[in-house]
Amino acid sequence: MEHTYQRRPVDVALPAHGVFVLESYHAPDFRMAAQCHDFLEIFYVLKGTGVFRIDGKRHPARHDDILIVPTGRVHVIEDDPAEPLALYGICIAPHVWRHEPELLEHLPPGRLPASKLLAPRVRADLRQLLFEQTSGRPGRGTLTLGLALQLLVRLARSVQDSQPPASVVNSMVSDHRQAVARYIADLSHRFFEDTDLDHVAAELGMSRRRFTHLFRQAAGASWSAYLTKLRIDYACQLLRETSRSIPAIAFETGYEDLSSFYRAFKREKGLPPRAWRERHAGRKSTRRGSLPDSQI
Repeated sequence: MEHTYQRRPVDVALPAHGVFVLESYHAPDFRMAAQCHDFLEIFYVLKGTGVFRIDGKRHPARHDDILIVPTGRVHVIEDDPAEPLALYGICIAPHVWRHEPELLEHLPPGRLPASKLLAPRVRADLRQLLFEQTSGRPGRGTLTLGLALQLLVRLARSVQDSQPPASVVNSMVSDHRQAVARYIADLSHRFFEDTDLDHVAAELGMSRRRFTHLFRQAAGASWSAYLTKLRIDYACQLLRETSRSIPAIAFETGYEDLSSFYRAFKREKGLPPRAWRERHAGRKSTRRGSLPDSQI
């Protein structure tokens, strides 16, 4: 047996940095009395089925669900004895988000809106948090704190972006259409990621052909053209408003190869990046600390 099966909840003592990750594989006879904590809990359901009762309200839970138990809420976890829950919990003290308390307004109690994109990212965040919690390496607490904040923002934005524009909602007739609409809403926050069309289609659980068809219907452009526009528009913002070097902007917008960035930029804007910057921002944007193209 590779896991220790729990008959009662895990006792939590938060470390000084305020973040602790627990794992709890429930035994069929798991029992929990009502609890109330002074820290936030984020639960990821690895397997099994059950119910979270939060302030008396019932929230079903199953594989890949993400559930929020805010601070100060009375809650009980009830398992289906035939399929006991296996859970990971991330416990976060309020001082972690004290600089932006309104962040928690986007995380209501209970199950977060389902998303094919969200669960894999939360799993990846969990793995990294567990690794750092176990590693004992220098900076463990600081990195764990940063990862927890990243996760809070990721979840808050997923809730905010879970409702696509009305024009898109009206055209939705299937789960695939909803998944593509959510992906498009999310893409403006992740256009710089290194990915490809096949990977995105697989991530959404559909064929390349199906994805490209639905994406063009929803976005009015191909995936490649839409992604390029997002990247180049952001590059223009950086060229106009910052003194970053051209290679730095290429990297920040998702281009590994500088020549590919130049080609894409000129195709979109009709000018190379340096000329576009000079036309739209003047030479004042090339302040001390930035490199002119001649020094790249």
